[in-house]
Amino acid sequence: MAAVAFDTYKMIKRLRDAGFTDTQAEAVSGAVQEGSTVDLSILATKADLAETKAELKADNLRLETKIEAAKADILKTMSALIFSAVVVNALVIFGAVFGLAKMLGH
Repeated sequence: MAAVAFDTYKMIKRLRDAGFTDTQAEAVSGAVQEGSTVDLSILATKADLAETKAELKADNLRLETKIEAAKADILKTMSALIFSAVVVNALVIFGAVFGLAKMLGH
């Protein structure tokens, strides 16, 4: 924990001069001093931020790689579906032409 530089004597004197009793001035000064104490260990440092930035970049690259792989899989699947649809349609048309030719006696 780090504390901000604080002159308690000066504050107590100012409060007394403003009409506070000794007890009130000391209580206010103590409360202000406690409130100005900061735990610096919970703050992020530049090194923490740099580490987080590097982790985010690595995560981003991993996600981009996964997205590209997913795109390739989708393209492969769509190509196979389109090819299958073309083959099925060709067979249906061939079957219809063959059936029609048979019905006409050719």
